[in-house]
Amino acid sequence: MKKIPTLLLTALLLGSSIFAKEGLLSFSAGLSSGLPVYGANSVLSTGTEIPNGNRMIIGGLASANLNILPQISFYLGNDLLWDITWSSAEKSSKLHVSFPLGIKIFPGVGGLNFGIAYTLGFRVDNIKTSSVGEYNDISSWGNGFKLHVEYDFAHDGKSKYYPSVGTYWNLMPRGNNSWDNLIVLYIAANF
Repeated sequence: MKKIPTLLLTALLLGSSIFAKEGLLSFSAGLSSGLPVYGANSVLSTGTEIPNGNRMIIGGLASANLNILPQISFYLGNDLLWDITWSSAEKSSKLHVSFPLGIKIFPGVGGLNFGIAYTLGFRVDNIKTSSVGEYNDISSWGNGFKLHVEYDFAHDGKSKYYPSVGTYWNLMPRGNNSWDNLIVLYIAANF
């Protein structure tokens, strides 16, 4: 009895991969940067207390995409965003780690797509300032959501290796009734 649903699911996946230009399974990886907006009780130090400090926000993302139809793609990925502020003697480092599981919807305008994802993640703090002292901690795991807008040049392009550009907003609970809002821009390679 279980053979019939398995056979139907296999036929659906194989049939849909014929129509999807990217193939049934595709991968994306890229670089990102953005703006973390920390909640009032979310973080001990934002790095703003470091006078004349240098600041860098850099990240990366990777995802595996299941392209079941030209209009719908499911994905599972990993997003990293590292916010570091430093001077000669002080530093404030926060590494945001999240694992999105979501869906992309292509409305038929080239490679434009909109997506929503459930995200599970945490933040690693490594701080050493005169006002805070030395502080190393990992935030509690949070389950939030991610909304994105992306243009995937490979979706309707002649090559599956064309890049994607996009932006996303990720709302992540960090405990203490506080949330981090991550607003990120990215460029990704497709393969």
